[in-house]
Amino acid sequence: MTWDAINKMMQPYGAPDIDYDRFSARYDSDPTLQQLVNKFDGKGVVVKTNQDEPEDETIHNPVGTGGDSVAQMAKQATKRAFK
Repeated sequence: MTWDAINKMMQPYGAPDIDYDRFSARYDSDPTLQQLVNKFDGKGVVVKTNQDEPEDETIHNPVGTGGDSVAQMAKQATKRAFK
């Protein structure tokens, strides 16, 4: 999640805006947060999941719609075109 997305999500709860520096300070002092976060950088936070992290070119559809990556869709379309 990007920092902007996190801040927009937390706005209704009255949470203050967070950025890399604020998050880093909290992360360093909070073992629970460390267990939940895979990595973070200047762009945002990657939460730990049971799945592998998608590649950058992956476009995700909303949850439950069975999205494919752009590369997978292109390969499928190419196969169909040359059959």
